[in-house]
Amino acid sequence: MDKQPSARVCFICGRENEQSLKAEYYTDNLNQQVVSETIIPSRFNGWPGHAHGGLVAALLDEAAFRAIWIDGDYTRSMVTMNLKIQLLRPTPTEQPLKTVGWVLEINETTAKTASEIRLLDGTVVARGVATLVKPPDSFLEMCGWEEEQPYFKVYED
Repeated sequence: MDKQPSARVCFICGRENEQSLKAEYYTDNLNQQVVSETIIPSRFNGWPGHAHGGLVAALLDEAAFRAIWIDGDYTRSMVTMNLKIQLLRPTPTEQPLKTVGWVLEINETTAKTASEIRLLDGTVVARGVATLVKPPDSFLEMCGWEEEQPYFKVYED
């Protein structure tokens, strides 16, 4: 599996963000999926021992977004326009979870992707389907992407 780049400030994968989950994502070329194994700390509980739904949605969003890079084109920029989630059962904190994302449809300007969060026994706890769109160049300029780009890289373990 090929390790995907991470960002510096991202809430999910940011290497320098103290609140980040520091999740690492890998491209599974054989299954055409992006995968991550993550432990959600209890500070993100909604109910005791279970993750807040907003954090679950963020993990689904990240995997759905990263699916557009399965082909290795990390220069492809898209943003989530719509994310539909299903919370199938409580998502536990303080135990390993596997997040998986894959492409349903993709072209140069839009993508439809899907994602799941699974317990290590394969039980699906949450699902997402996302529509992503290519943002205008002005969006990337406004967000300071040019300054951030040097920090978007594969970080060694």
